[in-house]
This record gives sequence, structure tokens and C-alpha cells, in this order.
Amino acid sequence: QAQAVIPSPLSPTSRRLAMMRPVAVCWILKLSYSNALQVSERALAERPKGDTQGEPLNRRMYFLDYMPAYNFIPCGCAKCGTTAMLNFIYSRTFSHDWPYLTDADHKDIHNVFAWWWERKHVPQFELVWDWNKQQELMRTAYSMAIVRDPMSRLISSWKSKIQCGSGPGRGDPHRADFVAQLRALQGLDTNERCLELEDFAEALHQIHDNGDAKYLNDHFLPQHLGCFYTYHPEQWSKVIEIDHEDTFKLMAGRFNSTNLTLPGKHSSSTKIQVSQKAYYLLKLVTAKEYEVLGKYLSKPSPVMPGAWV
Repeated sequence: QAQAVIPSPLSPTSRRLAMMRPVAVCWILKLSYSNALQVSERALAERPKGDTQGEPLNRRMYFLDYMPAYNFIPCGCAKCGTTAMLNFIYSRTFSHDWPYLTDADHKDIHNVFAWWWERKHVPQFELVWDWNKQQELMRTAYSMAIVRDPMSRLISSWKSKIQCGSGPGRGDPHRADFVAQLRALQGLDTNERCLELEDFAEALHQIHDNGDAKYLNDHFLPQHLGCFYTYHPEQWSKVIEIDHEDTFKLMAGRFNSTNLTLPGKHSSSTKIQVSQKAYYLLKLVTAKEYEVLGKYLSKPSPVMPGAWV
């Protein structure tokens, strides 16, 4: 259980530094901690068009990922099913399943620019920074973006990264860092190590109200500020949920494969009852996501007041 604390405001300078922490500390792990800020600076320097200062910091780090051998652009948000997507892509690329299954292996499947994603010393992914080349590829390559019901995704992220208690799906080793980052974006400095759902939703609401949602960690970054920040859903070849019946069929087609054996799923087995307050706040912070993604979601959100999710 989180201890009661008296928050103290951060100075403007400390707050700006703290807002950079989601970039370096709890990012999707495609790049190492030591490279994270350098990559952000490189993205700013090399992008010739647009107001890059307004871009989500996390987004600069992993868009656009391109597989030249298959003319394929896969994209997805954290907690949208990207692990399943990458497991499927890996198995079709290398003709065997992802072999590094324990933390002791120190291999992250999301790090698609590491040597374990090379085939005969040839990288399978190309990180495309050039604005003109991005535009060309979005016109000519097959692009697929994985999406998820926004409120379900935020609750899933809360369960795995911030929820208090211990047990399956809880107790992320960086949980205190996730909490500190959220509080820092609120302009607060606390010693909390976890948050209840209502407190998490309230923090997100204040961050969105302050106009700082673009600085959120990937797990909480709104989906329209990720894959769809530059290219609206209509500009993608396919926008689809990971559990849609056609998702893996379409991906298999990119690799000339008829093997539809699906990777194992990792998800939390814990259920939480959604309070009226939590629902109201989550509904507010996801309103823009539903506006952008609504027609690509195959079913109504299971998140309702009183529902166990």
C-alpha cells in the first residue's frame, strides 16, 4: 500500500528535467539508457520539416521502423500487443520462435536494431529518420498499425507498471520510477512507490490538462501521439487490433507464409472493479483517442463503472 505523503512542487528547471525521464528510464527499451537522449537530439537535428519541439519525445525514437526485405512498416503502442506482433514477425523472419525467454538472457524482442534481429549479419529493420523517405515509404510500403481500446490499454498499463501490491502481473522492478515520472509531470515530488487506479487516472487527467501528455512514457502515451502523430489512420494500409481474426493472416502474407500459429500471450490475470470516478477520468483523458481510432475498434469498451476488468 502506498504511504501517505505531502507532495512538494518541483522547480521549473527540475520539472523540465524530470519530464525527460520517460525518454531515458522507462522507454520501450529499443535503445539503451545511454543512447536515449542522443537519439532524441539526433531526431531533432535531422528532421527538416515541422515543429519537432511539439512532438511526443518517445515517438521520435521508434518511428519509422521499416523492414526492407518485406517492404513492411509495422507499428504499435506499448500494451497494444506489440510483443505478440514482434514474436510473430521474428518467427516468420528466422523460421523459428524467439529463443530468449528468460530475463537472464538479457535480450529484448522490442530492440529490433540489436544483433539478435540480424539475419546473416544483415539488420532486418531500418530506422528511417528522413522526412521525405518516410513519406515515400508510407505511400509505397505495406504499413500496419496495431491499436487497442484506449481505456482498457491504460488499465492494463497501470496493472503492469504502477498497481500496488504483489502477485502475477504486478511488481514491475521499475514501478517507483514510473510513479515518480507521472508525479514529476504533475509538478510534484513524492516518495510514493505505487498508485491506486483512481490516483493514476487523476494524475493522467492533470497531465493532459497541463498539455504535457506528449511527455508520457510509452505505456501511457495516447495512441494518436504515437503511430498516428504524423500519419493519420487513413494513411496506413491497415489499422487493426491484435486480437482481430485477420491480424496475423495479414502479417503472414507479408512473409509469404501460411503458418498462422500464434505466439503466446502475456497478460495480467488480476481484475479490478472500475469506480465511477476512475471511469470518468479515464474517459476524459482518452476522448481524443476514441475520436481518432473509434471506427477501428471492433467492439465497445469493456471499461464501465462497476465493471471488473
